[in-house]
Amino acid sequence: MKVTRHKLEVDYEYDFLMIGISCHEKPYRMAWAINEALELELGKTNPHLLSLKKSEPPVAFSQFVYELPDHEASFILIANKSEGSYLIPEMPAADYFLLVHGPYDNENNAMFMQKIRNIPFVLTTFTINPDQLKSKQNLVF
Repeated sequence: MKVTRHKLEVDYEYDFLMIGISCHEKPYRMAWAINEALELELGKTNPHLLSLKKSEPPVAFSQFVYELPDHEASFILIANKSEGSYLIPEMPAADYFLLVHGPYDNENNAMFMQKIRNIPFVLTTFTINPDQLKSKQNLVF
């Protein structure tokens, strides 16, 4: 008897603003500074667990989340580095990513970036197009 296999392919939409942040501070300090700069209330949640290799246990990436139910928007600050591994390996210069879901556009993105860039210990910020990332599937929560 011949067995037929079907492969399910899922295409995710990466419809959010993504800001890369370079700095040398701990995640809780970065979250506090972004809360102050953007007037948010990012709170620590369970880490984002990701199995980078099949034979190894999952790696935990720190994350902080703030959701605005009235505006159907959310902000997620996630660390790019953990236990010597990268969430997005092709972006080693980024220490954190700020993912902004909701009704925001490039003008809002520029304002977010400017306010984050004004945080004294932030080295730089940059916009990232998640569709162009090789490991964009790591951003699916």
